[in-house]
Amino acid sequence: MILKADNISRSFGKNGLSTVSISIKEGQMICVTGESGCGKTTLLNILSGMLRPDSGTVQLDGRNIFQMTDKERTMLRNTTIGYMTQGNSLIPELTIWQNIVCPTELCGKKADEDKVTALCEWLGIANVSDSYPSDLSGGEYRRALLARGLLLDTPILLVDEPTSNLDEKSASIVREVLNEQYLKGKGVLIVTHDKEFQRYEPEIIDLKEECYEDKT
Repeated sequence: MILKADNISRSFGKNGLSTVSISIKEGQMICVTGESGCGKTTLLNILSGMLRPDSGTVQLDGRNIFQMTDKERTMLRNTTIGYMTQGNSLIPELTIWQNIVCPTELCGKKADEDKVTALCEWLGIANVSDSYPSDLSGGEYRRALLARGLLLDTPILLVDEPTSNLDEKSASIVREVLNEQYLKGKGVLIVTHDKEFQRYEPEIIDLKEECYEDKT
């Protein structure tokens, strides 16, 4: 399975993502780096189908994802292209457990409780699974986001700054979990400033030379 973007760009007035081409396939790890403001998050939003580019195409195994309906693209994120955002996207009114299983159940599937338990234990958040997002530390919140994405078990995983502002213990857990997904044969594309990911020998793509200021 290959997710491929050809000559995509997106502008926001004078800001945005300059033209870039990139592809990610199963069994590949890519780290996208670059200075703040070069459009890295915009890139992930386009690759996930959440943001339509001004130019270029995004194809999944040859099918243009922006020729799909909004509902089809939503299902795509829940079945094929997992996306761990950088922002606060957990639902405040739901417990951590409910947040983790929510996307799976929205697909009409019943979440495997044993798998959810195992994920929470693996990520060190089992003790807060009945808590609400506002009760979590930054590291716990980020790991809950990751658990939600991993439960969907998508072949391609897009991850935005997964270790940003985390203590080293939390960051180490997140790095190891993402490397494990790569070793299992998934395609893992990580936007990050964290040089510790280089120990896993990913392909490095630097947007720095192509970027112009992005405030998104």
